[in-house]
Amino acid sequence: MRLILASGSPQRKQLLAQAGYCFEVIVPDDSAEDCGICSTGGPANLVLDLALRKAADVARTLAERNVVNSPCIILACDTVAECAGAVLGKPRDEDHAQDMLRQLRGQHQRVFSGLCLWPFGFENLESPPQTHLAVTELRMDPISDDDLDEYLASGLWRGKAGAFGYQDRHGWLHVLKGSESNVVGLPMELLAEQLDKFDLFPTEPRP
Repeated sequence: MRLILASGSPQRKQLLAQAGYCFEVIVPDDSAEDCGICSTGGPANLVLDLALRKAADVARTLAERNVVNSPCIILACDTVAECAGAVLGKPRDEDHAQDMLRQLRGQHQRVFSGLCLWPFGFENLESPPQTHLAVTELRMDPISDDDLDEYLASGLWRGKAGAFGYQDRHGWLHVLKGSESNVVGLPMELLAEQLDKFDLFPTEPRP
């Protein structure tokens, strides 16, 4: 059986590899995220909708390649941060990243991830796409302007929801409740729980 990651995120690929999953990568088209921050349903509905869009785009790609005889489960995920009611996706540029980090420092925040699992090409597995939500509560230290500027100069903020990666500066963010891997970009505990229900993807033993 095949597991296909519908994402080009290096963090998601690393998390899956470290957990021992065998998977392939098909990156969804950018148009799958066109709705972006325009969603009016709040961060939870936003990430669930975007995860489903990404999985659907990869499902179309597989159908066009006529690989229906090679069943797989498509895995898609989308993540945003939320602070004081503001939804923070990926920053457009460094100025946008700076605004986000100034808003987050010294504050409590939540990270929302929408997880979509889409069985594709199975003759004996009649199951629609399934979406699931993971939420992690955090607090960021009141970092100084110098620390913030140093992080911005590193460029590590690029492509990350809320302009910050949990793994980038250990000690800045403190998980109060929920999954640490969710903050990195993929809620591994939730993923394992849902894949176990399919009984298709045992992980390979790590050396």
